[in-house]
Amino acid sequence: MRFLYAVCAASPRAGDAACAWLAVADSPTALVDVVRTTVAALEADDKLFLRTLFTPGTPVDEKAAAAADTALAWMNHASALLTDDELSVNAAHNKVKHGLAVSARGDVRIELITTPPDDLGQIPESAFGAGRSVPIFDRPMLTYLSRPHVKPKHGVEAISLRVDVPVVLAEAWMIANVYAAMFHVRARRHFGEDMPDGVAPYPTLVIGRLPEHVIGGRPLGYRSAVTLPPDGTTPPRRSGLFFHGQFIPMELDYDNKVKGVVVEG
Repeated sequence: MRFLYAVCAASPRAGDAACAWLAVADSPTALVDVVRTTVAALEADDKLFLRTLFTPGTPVDEKAAAAADTALAWMNHASALLTDDELSVNAAHNKVKHGLAVSARGDVRIELITTPPDDLGQIPESAFGAGRSVPIFDRPMLTYLSRPHVKPKHGVEAISLRVDVPVVLAEAWMIANVYAAMFHVRARRHFGEDMPDGVAPYPTLVIGRLPEHVIGGRPLGYRSAVTLPPDGTTPPRRSGLFFHGQFIPMELDYDNKVKGVVVEG
């Protein structure tokens, strides 16, 4: 997002030459300010994103317009990953990067079932499967503590993310594909037709493969309050499950928990 800001919204400081890399270095510290400024610039000029994505002289036909719509969807997704505070993925990134308050588990499975344990505390394998149970966490799980950036101030929340590695890699590839195009376009505008060696070629842009297609209906994570807001009157944010574009409230009842053992049958 900082590179998109640099090529769309930044202005050189007095005495500085125009330089994308310097604009990245001088970009606002807070990512939310980077995103807001970039969005304002794009909304003020409806052709700006096209000039950022396509090389000079590219005819914007139906195919190019579809590629631009797909690229914009992925830039919006990247922005949400960095700034959304409902399920703060960016907080997870920072905590993993610095090794703070993070618990990674690959041996936890959480699944909703309709068959309770019998009198012996046993649950048959047949209780699990399509139409009989709903997997929530069936991939590596990353749990961390976070304080939401909302007003009035809230307490600490525990967030667990479902880390579906193939999906994460697909998201990263789609976003990198868009940035590869923007990097090449910026190089073309800087060097002109006489491009130096080492500049990566313009990539083939993806058409129609949107974030919701890659992520699908898989759960993204679970949020729950650990401490109450410090003012003593504000209720904590609701606990629940997050999906792409959807939140489902869900409370875990630890007081009435039951134990069961999965057995053949």
